[in-house]
Amino acid sequence: MTHREQDPRGGQAGRADPIQPPSGVPPLPLMELEARILHEGQGLLVVHKPAGWPTSGRSLGDPDCLQYALIQRSGQMVWAVHQLDADTSGINVFVLEKALVPHWQQRLRSPNGEKTYLAIVDGRATFEQRTVDLPIGPLTEGGWGVSPTGKHALSHLRVRARGEDCSLLEVMIETGRTHQIRIHLAALGHPLIGEDWYGEPGLRRHHRQALHAWKLRFADGEQPAAFDCPLPEDLQRLADQLGLGQVPNEFPG
Repeated sequence: MTHREQDPRGGQAGRADPIQPPSGVPPLPLMELEARILHEGQGLLVVHKPAGWPTSGRSLGDPDCLQYALIQRSGQMVWAVHQLDADTSGINVFVLEKALVPHWQQRLRSPNGEKTYLAIVDGRATFEQRTVDLPIGPLTEGGWGVSPTGKHALSHLRVRARGEDCSLLEVMIETGRTHQIRIHLAALGHPLIGEDWYGEPGLRRHHRQALHAWKLRFADGEQPAAFDCPLPEDLQRLADQLGLGQVPNEFPG
């Protein structure tokens, strides 16, 4: 996980108008943003990031990201501890003090932190559990993928449900390489439904990649020790349509 160096620049608190989103994404009213706050306190801000919003933008003045919306809400600088892809929903961690960034990055790293995602993928998985240990790095033809010269990347998969031609997986990652889950799943022959970079065009079947940051667990003895984020409505509808059933809002472990 990486942190992007930024200069602190505040915003105005109490803004009432919708925060303008990336092109084609519905506005995010402050009322909805408040409902997405999973935890707030002691300089920590944990948010259920909506799909379509990058974690952070090209600059602090870039309104096309969640970080900007949180700066406007807080009336002060907000730092992103880690990044989620724009089309990935789920748990996103921010802090209100720059000095807290390395501490929370360390907490998020394995073995201190356990990051689990839910993924709806193409194809009926023939395994129950599987570990993917494939290096990821830039490719000579451009983009990212499995590369013998890439960095170590480790993902653990568990099947939660199967449909006729798709599966619902839990994915726990020990490393945080660029597009790690997307690349590993595609390498297995099970690209994400909605994938537009690492899968065939016919796999779109959904308006965004079907990936959700579901759980964070910490084994370092500090508090808070866990964060949970239920599957959003669009992915639950997709699961229903594909015969994967209701995904319970339960968070074992």
